[in-house]
This record gives sequence, C-alpha cells and structure tokens, in this order.
Amino acid sequence: MVELTPLITAWIRFAAEDWDDAQILARCGGKQRSICFHCQQCIEKLFKAELMRLQATVPKTHNLRELSDLLHQADDSWQATSLDLNRLSLAAVDLRYPDPNGPDPEIDIALVMQIALGLRLRLLHRLGAEP
Repeated sequence: MVELTPLITAWIRFAAEDWDDAQILARCGGKQRSICFHCQQCIEKLFKAELMRLQATVPKTHNLRELSDLLHQADDSWQATSLDLNRLSLAAVDLRYPDPNGPDPEIDIALVMQIALGLRLRLLHRLGAEP
C-alpha cells in the first residue's frame, strides 16, 4: 500500500467535512438537494483520494461512474453498482437545477444517504482511514 501523502490526506479530510455537512443538514431538516450534494461530493473526493493512492490518473470530473470505472481499472477487485452511482450523481447534480419541462422530482433522501454511507465506508477502508 502506498503511504498517504499530505494531498491524499487533504482529500480525505475534505470528504469528511462534506459528510459532516450532509449529516448536520439531515438532522436539522436541511434542503434535500443540499444533503445529496454533500453526499456526492464526499464520495467523489474519496474516489479521487483512492485513485491518487493507487497512483492512477485523477480526472477533473464529478461523474462517479467514471471515477469508479477508473478505480476498477487500477484495481479489478473494486466493484460498485452503476445504479447506485447514477442515483447518487442524479440526486446531487441533475436535481440541483430546475427542469423547465416538468415538476421537481421526488428525492428518496434515505436511499441516497444509504448509498453514500456504503460507498464511503468501503472507500475509507481501502484508504486505511477511520470513518
């Protein structure tokens, strides 16, 4: 295992801040789109930290499916469900903007947070970091 560099540690720290923000918003009845955004940002940062640890290319993208695919290319033991990654991305990015062709879609915040929690724990474990 490659040692965690200060940059990788910073990505993990920033991810923890996003996770904490999502939890605070969820407890105090914050806006669901904001909670989803922070969940997605946490996972995106952890993907990037793990790619850096594996010395893989880290693109400037918010696409969790792309990041997961890159992680799988770097370590074929990594698997993530496309549906889960797409749900998290959709809730965090696509739903942050109004759709002129329809009403605001419903967000299953519990499902989004469950998906994010599972990915977060798996990625932190890979990084050797404590949740």
